[in-house]
Amino acid sequence: MSFIRILKLVFTSIAALASVPAAAQETAPATKATMPPAHRALFNKYCMDCHDAATQEGKLDLESLSFEITKDIQTAEHWDDILAVINAGEMPPSDAEQISEKMKTAFLRDLSVEMVKARNILGDSGGEITVRRLNRREYQNTLQSLLGFRPDVSGLPDDASSGGFDTAGASLFFSSDQFEQYRATATRALEHVILDSKRPRPSTVRLEGEKLLTKKMRSEAKSRQETIARAEQSQKHPDRSPSEFGFKDRTHVESQLSRGRGALQEVEFYLDRPESRTGGVYHRIKGRPPLLRLGKQVPGGRYKIRIRAGCYEGSEDREQYLAYCFEHNQNQVVLGHVKILGTLDDPATVEVIVDQPVARGGFALKYRDYKSKASRYEIYRQWKEKNGFGQPPSVWIDYVEVEGPFFDKESLARQSSVVPEKQKGESTEKYVRRAITEFATRAFRGKSPDSVFVDKLVKRYQTKRKIGADANAALIDSLALVLSSPSFLYLAEQRGESERPVRLDDRELAVRLAYFLWSEPPDDELMARVKDGTLSKPSVLAEQTDRLLKDSRSQRFIDSFAHQWLDMVRLDMFEFDPKYHPDFDEAVRNSARKEVYSTIRHVQENNLPLGTLLKNDFIIIDEILGEFYGLNSGRSSASWTMART
Repeated sequence: MSFIRILKLVFTSIAALASVPAAAQETAPATKATMPPAHRALFNKYCMDCHDAATQEGKLDLESLSFEITKDIQTAEHWDDILAVINAGEMPPSDAEQISEKMKTAFLRDLSVEMVKARNILGDSGGEITVRRLNRREYQNTLQSLLGFRPDVSGLPDDASSGGFDTAGASLFFSSDQFEQYRATATRALEHVILDSKRPRPSTVRLEGEKLLTKKMRSEAKSRQETIARAEQSQKHPDRSPSEFGFKDRTHVESQLSRGRGALQEVEFYLDRPESRTGGVYHRIKGRPPLLRLGKQVPGGRYKIRIRAGCYEGSEDREQYLAYCFEHNQNQVVLGHVKILGTLDDPATVEVIVDQPVARGGFALKYRDYKSKASRYEIYRQWKEKNGFGQPPSVWIDYVEVEGPFFDKESLARQSSVVPEKQKGESTEKYVRRAITEFATRAFRGKSPDSVFVDKLVKRYQTKRKIGADANAALIDSLALVLSSPSFLYLAEQRGESERPVRLDDRELAVRLAYFLWSEPPDDELMARVKDGTLSKPSVLAEQTDRLLKDSRSQRFIDSFAHQWLDMVRLDMFEFDPKYHPDFDEAVRNSARKEVYSTIRHVQENNLPLGTLLKNDFIIIDEILGEFYGLNSGRSSASWTMART
């Protein structure tokens, strides 16, 4: 069965479910999930040396582990870990006797079946459906849909760390502290829309390579020379304490002298190159990649980053990429990688487009890199053994331009509609009530707010005004409470008084569909089908499902679902020794993750059978992964291509 057909069936079955009598839906549920006792032989033969009651490596005692998986949550978690490590081939360790294929296949088959039962049993809430809160990514998408820009939500808890899927209601806890976090995030977002309503016109900032890099290297050389001079003075005066010269002890003096001279040699090598006077030689010092900051702070919006640069002849493929980043709260978030296509004699211009959330920070450039400092040093050490110097420069930068911010008309229209214009002759109280009601109706996904709720917010507005707050600040305070209220944060649905299923109304169906495929509220077209009462018709629901899947926003479903379904976080847990795998770095790791998502997207867009995910004759790769696999796609690093195997 095709991928897209399955997704359509999911939602057409939702519409039909309520018409099925309750008795017809009842089946005899399993009450226990238990592994066959015969599999204890596998533990005894292959595992007890390290995981018996006496040893308990990894805090796992298989000797006393219950074979009733559903005994309690902890037991189920132990079995889930066992399934993961044996299925991945991580256990037994490579230097131990390996499980026979026949025994391993039987064990994994039975455990997989019983784990499905266990999840159903332990996840059953007795027929009670936990009301689900918006997770962090959904909250950000919902604010963007409502306010017309992408806000910063880094202050909210990362719901993905709660275990399982980040859409499971039982794991989406809520506390008073979280309420304050949501309200603070909403307040900042509303302040941006209401107080900073005038959007800056696009402008271009040009940064010359020699000012970006050469100036920095001159400062580095001066600092190194001063350190060396102080260390040499300390050596000349052994009768005086090293602390007088700014060092901890004699050992510190020696180490700083040795390191300083080596680093100064590399810096002077840079400054001696003639091309450093007309541009920036992007060079690593002691394996450390320099960070090129492209401005201290930029307002949110769409930007174009243009880089005119060239690569040195003979430079390695992986060294010909630059990562463009956003610096925020002292962290560099890599937004993507771009390959420098020109040469030193014939530099070329590459351009990337970035949609930047509103956050305090700025853009930056750096080399694509390894995860750990130890890996970077290992590559530096290898180069030093080759040439006695270190890593040679790979990229020369003529200049970098940052142009923006740009705003599309739809986003600007949404921002201007957050607070309506005051009508002629309208009293302040009526205006505030109307503004809150209209905003809350949109925020509550088409559901009108309770009049008592609106009364309280109007009264709060009036109280804020009496104690000195201006009109905008008082209104922002009330609207922020809308965006941190249960009707906004929770995807609540009507409940029947009996145990029989209750049919979802068209609005609830639209909300389920939009958040499942887009992780955001229903759009205008979907709400139009709600208003005319046709969405629950199977043909209309299938048509709308197909439309949402074809929209680019459905990539959010692919990324989030596949990441959690396939437990892709495990990819970050694997460490690779650059001594043996020098071409594997964080760019390759991220491209490998995207390969999975892009393959699923390709299957969905082309309506291919689900079995294609398990067996096919093609791969979906970008240029970084193509080079790593030894396939030269010859395309921009931002594009994807399909290669037949």
